[in-house]
Amino acid sequence: MRHRIVVALALALGAGQAFAQNEPFRIANRAGEAATALHIVRSGTAEWGGNILRGPLGSGELFALRAPEGAGCRFDIRLVLQSGRESVRRGVDVCQERTVAMAEEFGPVAPAARGPR
Repeated sequence: MRHRIVVALALALGAGQAFAQNEPFRIANRAGEAATALHIVRSGTAEWGGNILRGPLGSGELFALRAPEGAGCRFDIRLVLQSGRESVRRGVDVCQERTVAMAEEFGPVAPAARGPR
């Protein structure tokens, strides 16, 4: 009986992660100024890819999106602010952290280390 409960729990947890992958998550701009660009790629991707914002994302605003099917849960996120500063978080598990706060204290990128925009 105990084995059945463990198996059922493991299946439920696996199904929960699959469900979370299909649910929207949010990026919260907590940087204190508007953002002009948002880049989200699967963790470990060398290039940042295109800007997914269609206009500025104000300070305190949220941007909701859904990961592409099969993309998994771990992403690198880059928020570019109007001043040119950046907030970068790597390896964010969006299945667990449904609202991802982006702010300066998470590590602005030094100008020499910036990739293509």
